[in-house]
Amino acid sequence: MELRQIGKTPLKSSVLSLGAAPLGGLFAPVTEVDASATVKASLRVGIKLIDVAPHYGQGLAEVRLGKALQSLPNDNYLLSTKVGRLLEPSGSATAGANWPEALNFTTVYDTSRRGILKSLEDSSRRLGTSKIDIAFLHDPDRYAKDSSDLRGMISDAYETLSELRSQGRVKAIGIGVNAPEPCFAAMQIGTWDCFVLAGTYSVLRQEDKGLLDACAAASVSVLIGGPYMSGALAGGSTWRYRPIPPDIADDIARLKAICDRHEFPMQAAALQFPLRHPAVSSVIVGMRSASEVAENYGLLNALIPDGFWSDLEQEGLARR
Repeated sequence: MELRQIGKTPLKSSVLSLGAAPLGGLFAPVTEVDASATVKASLRVGIKLIDVAPHYGQGLAEVRLGKALQSLPNDNYLLSTKVGRLLEPSGSATAGANWPEALNFTTVYDTSRRGILKSLEDSSRRLGTSKIDIAFLHDPDRYAKDSSDLRGMISDAYETLSELRSQGRVKAIGIGVNAPEPCFAAMQIGTWDCFVLAGTYSVLRQEDKGLLDACAAASVSVLIGGPYMSGALAGGSTWRYRPIPPDIADDIARLKAICDRHEFPMQAAALQFPLRHPAVSSVIVGMRSASEVAENYGLLNALIPDGFWSDLEQEGLARR
């Protein structure tokens, strides 16, 4: 599988990465057997980056991922997790309906030095390894009261994360969000290696507001999460985790018609489109079984005629 450099670091990511949220039971339970098979199948096809977070199943995804990786050499993959959401023991799970298997923790948002260090320590314990290659600040915009508060959160986190990077305790730092604004704010505060941008830049909608171009100019890598837009571009019924709006449904039909005309599946276009931008190092796809890994690997390698991309631009569905 093709590898691409992450920022200015020596790290290289596969162009397809494993998103571990489903291993934490996102939307539906997952067995430990399937979780382990998913991880091992990912490494077999050449996936080099596995992205997880304490938020996924309130620690469950990290626990299951750690178990799956126990017998595998840790020099064969990159591991990223996130800080910000600190898990505190609780009598019951407080993760909400999307996480039916969530562990008994409550979330406290904490970007202080203590909070970040404890978050990484806890993640290392759940993962069963001190090897965390990339640390992302997770969703600060969801907890900030206003733009000033957001900048304060990012600045606080950056001070600690950059220190960890300089000490070699992590090899790269970034922010994981669903909107471009926090990334623009972060670029004004410090020097970052990469961002996870989820549910924003897709074959059907490019709503990054110029962030990817700015990242390319600054040698900051972007990892695109949710290329299927929570399922809408893979035949599902939701767009950004909500029912598909009528205008999006119309454009999906137009996109599918172009794909049908060129005789390849729409999912292949969704997966491959973000990789055409020079800032993008990888697309992160949540997978919960070995068969899903095989399917996405096939879609990544599906042949898409050059004429498709020009047709897409002419239809006004993509800008590049």
